[in-house]
Amino acid sequence: MMKTLYIHGLDSSPKPEKIRIIEPYSNVSALHLDYKNQPDSFEILSALIQKEAITHIIGSSLGGYLGFWLGEKYGLPVLLFNPAIGMQNKELNIFIKQGQCPYRIIVLGAKDDRVPPNMTYDFLKKYDHNHTTQRIVECNKLGHQIDLQTFEEFVVSFYATQNLINV
Repeated sequence: MMKTLYIHGLDSSPKPEKIRIIEPYSNVSALHLDYKNQPDSFEILSALIQKEAITHIIGSSLGGYLGFWLGEKYGLPVLLFNPAIGMQNKELNIFIKQGQCPYRIIVLGAKDDRVPPNMTYDFLKKYDHNHTTQRIVECNKLGHQIDLQTFEEFVVSFYATQNLINV
């Protein structure tokens, strides 16, 4: 059985509506993280991945940033919405071997004013992902917030692809 870690963004929380969208495909673990007061969020999530035998990660914004690096560290497929990977000064890759994530979908909002898509593209150009099957989708009407319809569309696609890979 698949087990997914859902990681919310900064100043947010795990939304029950989004968890309900994931649940038909996978068991879901989702912590409410106070990033400003929990600078060890990466370590907290790492421990959860090991304890819960997580098989997939979905993350948004700062949660997408953490999901990116956790996917690399543990070799897990990830679905990331507007990940803040190009914005963070703290480079977690100093202790993570690149290219461990087997499959990655990155969804970018073309109208995102918090995590500009060009920063994500710039980061990914210099990041070695030769061993990762990666799909980047830029949605013209999408901003930083991910509406439930878009979230569901990509969750369905993510798990459908995983089922094909695991057959």
